[in-house]
Parts: sequence; structure tokens; C-alpha cells
Amino acid sequence: MALSELTRRVVCIAATVLLSASAEAGELTLTSGLDYSSGKYGGSELTEIWYVPVTAKFESGAATFKLTLPYVRITAPVGGKLIDGRPVSAGSGARETQAGLGDVVASYSYSLFEQPVRGFLLDVTAKVKLATADVDKGLGSGENDYSVLADLFYLAGAWTPFASVSYRLTGDPAGSDLENVWGGTLGLGYKQSAENSLGLMWDMRQASTVTGVASNDVTAYWVHKFSAGLKLQSYAVKGYSSASADWGMGLMLSFVW
Repeated sequence: MALSELTRRVVCIAATVLLSASAEAGELTLTSGLDYSSGKYGGSELTEIWYVPVTAKFESGAATFKLTLPYVRITAPVGGKLIDGRPVSAGSGARETQAGLGDVVASYSYSLFEQPVRGFLLDVTAKVKLATADVDKGLGSGENDYSVLADLFYLAGAWTPFASVSYRLTGDPAGSDLENVWGGTLGLGYKQSAENSLGLMWDMRQASTVTGVASNDVTAYWVHKFSAGLKLQSYAVKGYSSASADWGMGLMLSFVW
């Protein structure tokens, strides 16, 4: 199937899901914004990535469905490839700029506890990354990826410690030998008021190649809730590995439909 045909089918499926969701009891949230990151990712030249997602999230009871259609603009040495908006291999040669539709990501999450159990909440998620990005432009790997995740939260008043673990089955494009990888997150959130919350989280992920290194980065975030279902989230990222961006930042705006 041609890439453009696959993209059209994904968009049609997304529209059908959202129209169906809007007719059911539940909550629909639309989110978009801008994410920027910069780093060498083990190479000799800088890679800069602008990532603009459009995300629809539908929540009904314990279930959550999420679909993200991103636009990606990358300036990097020729030959690199992206997975989940970050390079898995550094390119070589002159830097060039490419832009277009990124890989569409769909996920389904389920909360195992309807109410906190001794303060704990546990969510499980299945996620698929569809290879809709143009591999010739270096905007994706050209292969689908499949992931499973578990997220654990502990409600301790204004404080919320949290942790997650993930496992990704990575598609293996021609000419590459990508590995399936484990990932994990440790974090702490603080609800400053009814309108404001902030937090810090540490992410690690195994290397996608045998000769690569694990990613390791820290994110600080702040969330402000406006009236009428509007929410603004800002964050800053610092990388501590050659597989991570040197730094990054983002701003996302969400609206409850």
C-alpha cells in the first residue's frame, strides 16, 4: 500500500472513531502544541526537531483511547531515522531540512482500579506506532512498532509519586538491526492549587541497537488549568546520554470537548 493511501485510511479511521466517540457518554479532549529538541545523538552534527502533535483523547469509564497525528520538521545530517519523534540512528554528511506527516500513534488504556486501593492506581496501555512518516525523508523508520505499558500512581495528598515500565516491539527496517527495548519512568507530581500543578520525572530506555547506548533524560513540567475545560502544559527536558537530546522544551494546550 502506498504511503499516501495509508495516511488517508488512518485519517478516515480517526475521523470515524472521533465521531462515534462524540455520540457516546464520555469525555473528549483535543490537544496540540509545539515540541522542540536539539542534540547530536552520538553523531558529530546537530539534529534539531520540531514536533507538532494533534491528539484526540476519549475517556469513558475506565477506558481511554488516544490518537496522535503529528507534523515533524527535522534538520539533521542525511541518513538518520526517527522513532517516536527521536533519532535511533545518527546520519552522516551534510545537514538538510525535511518536513511532513510523522508516524501516527494510537493507544488504548484501561484503569485496573475504579477507585484507589490503599492510595494506589494502576493503568495498563497497548500502543501502536503506524509507519505513516516518509522514510525517504528520514521522518520515521518505515516500520510499525508495538508497545505495552503499565503506570502506577500513589495518591498522597498534594503529592503523587508515580512510576511506569514499558516494552516496545520495534519494527526492523531494511539495512538496520533494531532491538526490542525496555523503558521506565520515575516521577513526582505536586498539586500546588486547584489550578496549578508541577512535577519532575526521570526517563530511561534501552538502546535500540546493539552498539548504542540507553537514553537518559529528566523532564520538569508545569500545568495550569483555566476555566471552561482549557489546560496549558509547559515542560523542559535535559538529556544525560548521547542517545537523548541535549535539551528540549514544549508547550501544549488542551481543551475538553
